[in-house]
Amino acid sequence: MAQDELVSQAELSALLDPAPPAARAGARGIEPYDLTCRVPALDGADLPALTRITEYFCEGMTRSLTRYLGRDTLVSIRGSQVREFRDFVHALPERASVRGLDIAPLAGSGVLVLEPALLFTVVESFFGGGRASPPPSNRDLTPTERRMLGNLLDLLLPELQTAWAPVLPLSPAVAANDVDPLLVSLVDPAEMVLLQSYEVALLGGGGDFHLALPMSALQGVWPALRAGAPAAVPDDSAWRSALQARVLETCLSLTAVVARRQSTLRHVLGLQVGELLTFERADGARLEVAGKPLFTGEFGVFNGNNAVSVTGPVRRPSAGPAHGTQGEPR
Repeated sequence: MAQDELVSQAELSALLDPAPPAARAGARGIEPYDLTCRVPALDGADLPALTRITEYFCEGMTRSLTRYLGRDTLVSIRGSQVREFRDFVHALPERASVRGLDIAPLAGSGVLVLEPALLFTVVESFFGGGRASPPPSNRDLTPTERRMLGNLLDLLLPELQTAWAPVLPLSPAVAANDVDPLLVSLVDPAEMVLLQSYEVALLGGGGDFHLALPMSALQGVWPALRAGAPAAVPDDSAWRSALQARVLETCLSLTAVVARRQSTLRHVLGLQVGELLTFERADGARLEVAGKPLFTGEFGVFNGNNAVSVTGPVRRPSAGPAHGTQGEPR
C-alpha cells in the first residue's frame, strides 16, 4: 500500500462486498419475517387443530341438517381468512341475518351471519318445495322464516360447541339478534377477525353462512390450534381479585342526614344571615353515599365528637317512589 493511501484495495473490496462468501453460505437457512404483519398466517398444515375443528363442524352440521330437512344436505368449508371486520361487513349481501355471539370462555364477541339465499332455500326444502326463487331483497322476514332461522341456530350452535370441545370448552350463545354489526359494538370495525365461510348445498339450491371470531380473543388459544393440544381455559381469577381489591379501596363520601325540611323557592331566596330555621326532632339518622341511603342509625356524641351508631341497613321499597314529609329523616 502506498504511503498516501488511506485504504488498501483489499480493504476497499471488503467494504463494498455486501456479504462475504462465508456469511452468504451461512444465511441460506434464514427466512424473512415481516414485522408489519399483524396476524399469523392461516395454513392448514400449521394449524391442524383448527382444520379438525372445521371438519368436525361440517360433518356435524351435515348430519343435523339432513335429519332436520329429511333430505340430503352437504355442509363444506369455502375458506378461512383473516381480514378486518369492517371489510367483512361491507361485503355482506343485503338483508343478511346477523347474530352476535357470546364465545365464553374466550373474551369478546363473535358474529354469525346467515345469507338470505340459505334461509329461503332451507324454508323451501323444509316444506317439500324445489328450487327456491330469491324473494325481494327489501322485505322483512316472515314469522315462519324467523322461526326457521331460530331452528337453524339451535342446530348450529351445539355443533360448533361439539367441534371445539377437543381443543376448548367453547360455549357459544346468541347475545344479540338482527343487529347491524357496524352500529352495535360487537367487534371493533378495525379488529382483525378469523372469518370462516361455509356452504350449504341442497337439492333445491343452497347458500352460505359465515362465522367471524376476533383474533384478539384467539391469541390465547392459538398455540393449541397450531399444536393440536387442548387449550387451557383462560384464568382471570387473579385479575378479578386485583380489580376487586382496588374497587374496595375506593374512597367514598359518607353523609349522616339527621333531618330535612321542605321550603319554597321564595323562602330560600329570601333567607338572611341570622335567620332561624326549625326542624322537627328526628328519631334517628340516615347514612348516605352519593345521595343513596344505605344505613339507619342513631345520632349522638362519642369522645367529644358527633357520632352515628349504625342500627341497620335501609330497606328499599319493592315498588313505588318514596314520599318524604317535612321533618322526616332521610
